[in-house]
Amino acid sequence: MVDLKNTLMEQKEEIERMISEVEKRLRSEKSVDRKGVRYSKRKNGFQYYLMGPDGRRGYVRAEDIDVVIKKIQKGYDEDIYDVMRKLHRRLDEFLRHYDIGAVSEVYESLSDAQRKFVTPVIVPDEVFIEKWIKEHKGNMNKHFESGHYLTDRGDYVRSKSEKILADIFYKKGIPYAYEPRFELKDGCVMFPDFVLLNIRTRKTVYWEHFGLITNSEYAVKTLHKMDTYDKNGIVINEDILFSMESDDMPFDVNLIEKKIKRYLI
Repeated sequence: MVDLKNTLMEQKEEIERMISEVEKRLRSEKSVDRKGVRYSKRKNGFQYYLMGPDGRRGYVRAEDIDVVIKKIQKGYDEDIYDVMRKLHRRLDEFLRHYDIGAVSEVYESLSDAQRKFVTPVIVPDEVFIEKWIKEHKGNMNKHFESGHYLTDRGDYVRSKSEKILADIFYKKGIPYAYEPRFELKDGCVMFPDFVLLNIRTRKTVYWEHFGLITNSEYAVKTLHKMDTYDKNGIVINEDILFSMESDDMPFDVNLIEKKIKRYLI
């Protein structure tokens, strides 16, 4: 189960920013009275009126519409301010008690003898990872010889850039397999460079590295491969990530780190 605490904290901060923005507007609208605006539907829009002390409504000319605008804006700002403050209080209270980890702790508190007979509601990360690794086997592409670059995890890959990628994944604790077999909806079989697991979301993500994009033949094959993924509903930067390099565009480790942080951690 995904821990939404960070997302909710970000939502809370966004609400706080909006509250601050509306507070500034309300201070500037202090002298504005939101009451007294009426309107009727017309063929080409609306006709606005202002209610007088005697209860009669007065026609608002186009040159006086600013009075109506300020009143309506003040009414909106007051209403949205109350809604956001109420939402902020509820969210703050919820976050004080929100602890999704407590669900897993119930299972983890059991002895090995008890766990033997229990099917947990949330499978512990280590159990999920072990199962995922068994289901996502690497080195399935038999069309090429084995690689010659040894990774920190002890695998062999075919290029220096793939070694850099593998070592980054390993360093950050991201489960991965090199060149898995990936069968698409249309039956086409692909061998992407990596398959990875986002432990936090438990989502499986594929990664392709294109290292010779200045080579015209290689570039055409790359475009065909990306098109095949796209036609099979594999969403870029969601289901599959790409990295690339060429003679005039070196391998960008900083960009790789940003993608990993955003999509895999």
